Amino acid sequence: YRGRSGIYELIMVDEQMRTMIHDGASEQQIEHHARRSTPSIRDHGRARVLRGETTLEEVLRVTRED
Repeated sequence: YRGRSGIYELIMVDEQMRTMIHDGASEQQIEHHARRSTPSIRDHGRARVLRGETTLEEVLRVTRED
């Protein structure tokens, strides 16, 4: 592998999340909604492994899951 490339996690603020934020939902509630509706940073890393762009070991090293 040459150079470095990033893996990213992007959280889309949909109408339900917007409402949750406006209504003062807890951080845990918002995170739960985000996890159900968007891929995680580890998912992005797995896709790069499947494309042969990096190794599984590297993805596991730089990501964590709760």
